[in-house]
Amino acid sequence: MSNVLSIAAVTAVLKALLENGLVSDPITASVGDVIVTALPPDRISVEADERAQINLFLYQVTQNRNVDWLSQEFRSKHSRMNGNPRSPTPPLALDLHYLLTAYGAKDFQAELLLGYAMHLLHKTPAITSDIIENALINASTTNTSSGFSQALASVSVYDLAEQIGQIKLTPEFFNMEETSKLWSALQTHYRPSATYLASMVLIESSNDKSEGLYMMPLSQPNIEQVLAPAKTDQMIVAGTTLVIRGKRLRGEITQIRLSNTETLLVPQEVKETQISLLLPPDLYASVQGIQVVHLTIGNAEQMDHLVESNVAAFVLHPTITAFVAQVENSSDNLRTAEITVKFQPKVGKAQRVVLLLNEASGDSPVAYSFLVAPRTEDTDVITIPVKNVKPATYIVRVQVDGAESPLHKNQSGEYDSPQVTIL
Repeated sequence: MSNVLSIAAVTAVLKALLENGLVSDPITASVGDVIVTALPPDRISVEADERAQINLFLYQVTQNRNVDWLSQEFRSKHSRMNGNPRSPTPPLALDLHYLLTAYGAKDFQAELLLGYAMHLLHKTPAITSDIIENALINASTTNTSSGFSQALASVSVYDLAEQIGQIKLTPEFFNMEETSKLWSALQTHYRPSATYLASMVLIESSNDKSEGLYMMPLSQPNIEQVLAPAKTDQMIVAGTTLVIRGKRLRGEITQIRLSNTETLLVPQEVKETQISLLLPPDLYASVQGIQVVHLTIGNAEQMDHLVESNVAAFVLHPTITAFVAQVENSSDNLRTAEITVKFQPKVGKAQRVVLLLNEASGDSPVAYSFLVAPRTEDTDVITIPVKNVKPATYIVRVQVDGAESPLHKNQSGEYDSPQVTIL
């Protein structure tokens, strides 16, 4: 029975949060007697009977698409918690959408109450299992005649709070058209309101008639930015200490996955909003994917991760040195030559490499591009033949799978290396 109470429990906890805040808030002195309800808006008395009131209404339940990153280990763990055998069917992940509405018959009552309620929820974006347990205990004892209180009497409130784990609450801001459609569907008088998202409830299939319903602990890390340290415009190269910025990045054990591999890396420094990671030397230059992975202490040795972040991307640029040899004359006062390029890191044998030459000076500087032939093995040195090139000094760049090597600027702000001279 405890499992099927989770959706109602979320509503009850949010209602209790608003009620408890009103008790100690001085706003009650200016507004007067205020009640908090969880009713459909068309059930709220308006016009002559309207009173100071905050109403929380669950108006929609939608699927949470983040269910795809739930690992088999996570499903197994929570199936054991629920007492159900593991099911091959993925869990149904739900988001709960709430309409928060303020009512008042006097001037400014609705505005004051809505501002109070939004401020309170903004201060409490995550509601822990301890707060949930206390709210459910209060709900089960204050009104014993309600259907929800009677349902709670048949279950362990502690177990229910543990299954919910944590409620993540975020505002959803609608434009006027979306707001109008919502209130038209409710078929009642519009009042000042705000919408909120509570995430996420999981409904897991089982092999018997019972179903497991619980709230996933919302601690999913989120990567917002990946960059090199110190300067946001600096290119990321081998040996860089990568900076990962985002939200909820620190877990019990925090590690990093690169390039969609199962090998996890240990970062240098972990904070709630920033992680530092020294890039390994064997990473190929190219576009790389990166994830933050949270492990639990008990399962760290088995690498049993519970939560993974979104996949972010960064470009690892190759660094090069270059020199020229075998310069020979060709037709029309042009030259052929061999340019040897040393790469850091190594270039994979299947990677696409392009050599770019840009004349360093001149009234009409020329530029050349040479596609490098495939290789039979990974290498850090490639000799590239060039032909029909104008005699001049050239700035040298390469592209490895589209990742371009950086150039150095002199004190005048002009690019001066790497370069080769073909005479």
